[in-house]
Amino acid sequence: MSLNKTRPGWKRMGSISALAFGVVFAVALATGPWSHLWAQTETVAEDSVKSNETAALGQPITVEVTEVISRMINQSRSVTGRVKPVRTVDIAFQVPGQIISINVEPGSHVQKGDLIAQLDQTDFDLAVDRAQASYDLANSELKRASSLAERGVAADARLDSARAQFAQADVSRREAKRRYSQTQIVAPFDAIVARTFVEEYINVTSAAPVARLQDISEMRVLISMSEELAAVGRSAPDAYDIVAQFPAVPGYTAPLTLRSFATDADPTAQTYDVEFAITGEIDPRLLPGMTADVRISTTDSENPEASFIIPVSAVDTTSRTDPSVWVYDETTEKVTRRTVRLGLPVGDEFIVLEGLKDGEMVVSGGWWRLSDDQIVAVSGR
Repeated sequence: MSLNKTRPGWKRMGSISALAFGVVFAVALATGPWSHLWAQTETVAEDSVKSNETAALGQPITVEVTEVISRMINQSRSVTGRVKPVRTVDIAFQVPGQIISINVEPGSHVQKGDLIAQLDQTDFDLAVDRAQASYDLANSELKRASSLAERGVAADARLDSARAQFAQADVSRREAKRRYSQTQIVAPFDAIVARTFVEEYINVTSAAPVARLQDISEMRVLISMSEELAAVGRSAPDAYDIVAQFPAVPGYTAPLTLRSFATDADPTAQTYDVEFAITGEIDPRLLPGMTADVRISTTDSENPEASFIIPVSAVDTTSRTDPSVWVYDETTEKVTRRTVRLGLPVGDEFIVLEGLKDGEMVVSGGWWRLSDDQIVAVSGR
């Protein structure tokens, strides 16, 4: 099967660790359509003891096996996503006052440092002058006290008091200047103004939103991924080819690159929020909030290829590396563990991209009791 390995989407996640694969796959089994397998994994320790006792008596362990079959499958899923900016910020004044100007309109673009809104600065300007006067007076008193202390005319206590008053005056002056600077809101980054919340000449309190800025230096698509897709995505990060189309922007198709994967599942829908970045040139018609049709596939959906299928019960959820299965050799009646690369789940089966051949036999029940090169008995034979 041909697989595009140049897509950056899932490669950023790297190879999943043994612990991460076991935990994520176990969660998917516990809550998904294959929850009956969870009960099997909980009895691993008990069945291992029983298998050791059976081996000690010279009796082979009985397992269930399933033949690997080849089937023509369209290996793609379509999910609905939403376009969003890389970040959205509601900006506000940090001091209360009367707004005398708002220099932006919804939909306008601003550069970093551009003035967005300004308060009446009169009272803040007076506060700076008052603090400066107190600072100058404290500075003069400190110089006088230092001169008298050097000549032995004044006590050291007066000098210490002058120093303390000067320090307080300096803090008050810097605080007044800072509050004066907070009478203006400037753009913290290049952005588009999504909306404004206030009008000119009204009084606002500190922290009351004035405008909403959207950073569109990178556009993203947010989707909710089902647990079975999330399980494969965490265990087989190279399995996906992901592109997006936008109903509001006909003719525009964009490849996606993974940016974040939230492992905190939605308690109601049992889905995981995944964010992708739109790569390549962004169509100027694309806006935050638009709907995206995201196609997740492992092959060209218009030219499906024959795929190898195994039951989900055949995947070893205790694998110490990548996903694996136990292959049964009918000639020697032995089993061996083999690493595989999984594709998309199809019902209660998995597509296997690499690691198995058509007609091979895999253990689909009882694999948790096995070890490499162990002789087994096949149930029903």
